[in-house]
This record gives sequence, structure tokens and C-alpha cells, in this order.
Amino acid sequence: MKPMNLLVGIMTLIVVAVLMQAVATPAPAQSPRPATAQPTHDPAGYQRFIPMPRQPENVTGVPWSGAFALDTKTGQLCRTYDGGVDEKWNGLALCVELYKKF
Repeated sequence: MKPMNLLVGIMTLIVVAVLMQAVATPAPAQSPRPATAQPTHDPAGYQRFIPMPRQPENVTGVPWSGAFALDTKTGQLCRTYDGGVDEKWNGLALCVELYKKF
């Protein structure tokens, strides 16, 4: 046999042996993944608190635009800051409290 034919034969046997070993080796058992809660929203486009404009603009006694926000997670209206001067708005929760609670 020529040396070149012998080398090609040996290489062919090695390739076949490697392929057979790969086919005969069982794949490692994968452990089942634990169930995780999937977000129900798109995190990239999600805004939890949406500032509410003061409407109508001519109403007196209502704090400046942006003093209230809508919590999109709970659907509640909340105060964006703790003004503490007007008692009629104290019944509304602060947005930060809603954030910490829910």
C-alpha cells in the first residue's frame, strides 16, 4: 500500500470512530427549569406611573399639573409628592407608598 493511501485510511477510521462515539454518547439529562412568573407587560415600554394633567386649567384649588399620577398597576390615583398643606388631598396615597406596597 502506498503511504498516502494508508494515511487517508487511518484518517477515515479516526473520523468514523469520533462520529460513532458522538452518536453513542447519551446527551446529559437536563433538569426541568423551575416555573418563573413571566411579566405581563413589555418591560422596555412599561411606565408604572403616568402624570395626570390638571383639567380643566381654570379650576382653582387643584395643585399644579403633575401633582397626581395614575398607577397603571393598581388603577389608583396617587399624589406624586407629599405637600401636606391641603388636607383634602391627604386621603390619596403617595405614589411611592403604592410602589413599595405593590
